[in-house]
Amino acid sequence: MPKSLILMLFFSSLIFGQVTSETKYFKDKYGRTEVEIGPYMLEIKEINDSVTTHVFTKVKKNQKIWTKSYLREQPYGIWTRYDKKGAIESTRDYNFILKYGEFIPENAIKYYELDTSIESDVNNKIIQQHISKNFRYPEIAQENGTQGKVTVQFTVDENGKIDNLRILEGTDIALDTECFTIMNSLKELEPYTKGGKKVLVYKTMPITFKLQ
Repeated sequence: MPKSLILMLFFSSLIFGQVTSETKYFKDKYGRTEVEIGPYMLEIKEINDSVTTHVFTKVKKNQKIWTKSYLREQPYGIWTRYDKKGAIESTRDYNFILKYGEFIPENAIKYYELDTSIESDVNNKIIQQHISKNFRYPEIAQENGTQGKVTVQFTVDENGKIDNLRILEGTDIALDTECFTIMNSLKELEPYTKGGKKVLVYKTMPITFKLQ
């Protein structure tokens, strides 16, 4: 292979493998007030055309506060928050792609066709407890005063496994993502029955975001 071609290929790999980055400074630990030089730093790295990573640190102590990734505007990957000693304080899993629009499997029974009342359905209590435990109002939605109702759809199969999770009616990408995150972390429920047999059930549920 000619040397010129080898050099050209090497140079091309450097260009396409290059990660671009941007640094911003803030005077508050919430990253709300941007300044030219401040005690907190946000480093944004563009991994490719779609994915960026965000690392927020306290400059003086080089203390990492949190790390986040985005797939375009949507939260992506594992978000991590650190304590003052640098240990992981909490994580949030965004390893999914938001899906919109109704999808009902051919063999699924709609929830209202069951011989079950909403009041006696143990799964409704499980879901409500799960939402209460895991609910977190997105910071950006709070800052923008965004409120609304998001309706999610999902199926519960004969073993109680949750699948076909989608946003039936969305309101804002931050709120949509939070609803998807909550329901995506709820892996299974009690199986539903109809006529004494376990069945695949299609169910919808609204989740309301309201600022106090």
